[in-house]
Amino acid sequence: MPTFGFAIDLRKCIGCHACTIACKAEHDIPVGVNRCWVKTVEEGEFPATRRLFFPALCNQCDNAPCATICPTGALFRRPDGIVDLRGDSCIGCRACMAACPYDQLFIDPNTRTAEKCNFCANRLDNGLLPACVIVCPTECRTLADLDDPASEVSRISRREGTAVRKPEKGTLPKVFYLGAEASVLVPEVAARPFMFKEGRVRRRPLASPSPDPMRPGDARVDYDAPHERAWGLDMAVYLLTKGVSTGAMLLSALLWIFGVRTPLTTLVGPGIALVFAVLTAVVLVLDLERPARFSYIVVRSNRRSWIVWGAYWLTAHGVVAGAWVAANWLGLGTFVAWLAGPAVVVSVVATSYTGFLFAQGLARDLWQGPRAVLNLLAQAVAEGSAAMLLVEVLRSLVTGTATPSPALEWALLGSLVVHLGLLWGEVLLAPGATRHRVLAVSAIRRGPFARLFWGGALTGSALAVLAIAVDVAAPGSGGWLLPFGSVGALVGGFTWEYIWVEAGQSVPLS
Repeated sequence: MPTFGFAIDLRKCIGCHACTIACKAEHDIPVGVNRCWVKTVEEGEFPATRRLFFPALCNQCDNAPCATICPTGALFRRPDGIVDLRGDSCIGCRACMAACPYDQLFIDPNTRTAEKCNFCANRLDNGLLPACVIVCPTECRTLADLDDPASEVSRISRREGTAVRKPEKGTLPKVFYLGAEASVLVPEVAARPFMFKEGRVRRRPLASPSPDPMRPGDARVDYDAPHERAWGLDMAVYLLTKGVSTGAMLLSALLWIFGVRTPLTTLVGPGIALVFAVLTAVVLVLDLERPARFSYIVVRSNRRSWIVWGAYWLTAHGVVAGAWVAANWLGLGTFVAWLAGPAVVVSVVATSYTGFLFAQGLARDLWQGPRAVLNLLAQAVAEGSAAMLLVEVLRSLVTGTATPSPALEWALLGSLVVHLGLLWGEVLLAPGATRHRVLAVSAIRRGPFARLFWGGALTGSALAVLAIAVDVAAPGSGGWLLPFGSVGALVGGFTWEYIWVEAGQSVPLS
């Protein structure tokens, strides 16, 4: 069985876009999306200018991150090395788009499922060359068996220097470029004054390099695929609802273990956890392009994906929260004692798994590293304790007897301090080792996300710390600062979650 790979000689490409049109015709690709395209980069000042062309297509990676993160196994690697897609298994979660470092997956607006280049596997299976190879007028594209040392691609690789896109990602791509320059090969190098594609001017990626008016001859992109986000506000809402749910259950179980056996730990906290667990499930299902296929995560599970494990743990968390509420309602104290340990475990894991899921989004450097897991846990405790404190304040106003638990105040205060410390280290002290991460952090610190970051994420959490600290220091103050501190913690946490999701996807990938 051959292992197919491409060699593309950029010195021959003339930017005619015949490959793009042939691909659209062969696979009936709708307007506005492409399996392959040709990026155009210009360099220099008139009259010493030049134009570079860069054909972009799926790299059919040996270690394909899109196939790893796909929860239903819709993306799979064929024996010939081609990464193909089963459209009837795709649920439209868009996780593959977040994982691909090459920006090669998209959602087909007609089928509402993922799509990508597959080297025209339908043609290869019938002894034909891919459509893009057939129509190329300069024959700059070569397809051959990489396992055959006598094949043309193997000979080119040995004879001439070739380059691949983003080798540091470890995906082992099988598309090799000859004559590639950094301005076309590395998406973070060339400035992007705007995005132009399919006859439309599009907003440039928010964290892309800006043109330098003092260096008008620098490389600049004038034609490329528009950068589409995989996840947006819906993902930030999911992070908030999940944080409130898991944080409330975790605190309820821990307080119950340490002897706090009040309505706060028996019904209020677990009730909040159960309600927000249901909301989390609703948000996740509605966010899918094909929500009717949600059950495929269970019946067609790809257990390499953290989405699958997250579904298991979130389900277990919801079941434990519901059982806790029911047991306390029915007076089954022995059963509650048995549930306490598992409640702590499932709450922590259901909170933390999202950090590993985002890390599988290999394309986004801002999401990599252990700090994400720690910050998600700190935010969950903050959001859960803030929600419980708000309910406790409301109960005190209605009944005139209930008083907020000091343990909740300390939990909120401590988790907010940890969260702010992690933000300080991640955004203000350590912008990152890669150009991709530096651009993302710069967009947060002084770019398009700066107002939200300084005015919402940091200010909201900092004011919450101040309000709770004053209330803790003055226990006789009546607790009037608690609602402000709790709301500030929720607003600041949600704002950061939105920024983290959006800024991570704001750097161009192609």
